[in-house]
Amino acid sequence: MNIFLKSEVLEVEKIITKTNAKMFKDLKIGDKIMLSIPVKKAGSNRGTYASYITIENLQNGERAYKSFNQIEDMLNKFEFKIV
Repeated sequence: MNIFLKSEVLEVEKIITKTNAKMFKDLKIGDKIMLSIPVKKAGSNRGTYASYITIENLQNGERAYKSFNQIEDMLNKFEFKIV
């Protein structure tokens, strides 16, 4: 069984900085996104590895994948409200 942690639905209220990043470059005010990540091990005997968060545009189904280290910079380019 796969278990996923999911965010609330987030609506774009404001675009602070434009970006050329996949999926994010097409976001418009009013678009809704959701973040999700599977619950699973982040490594083995050889150490840990990055876990990737799926960001889905609920308007068109487009997706991007960002690590925890990458996601904050991308989300800070927008203002969101929970819907």
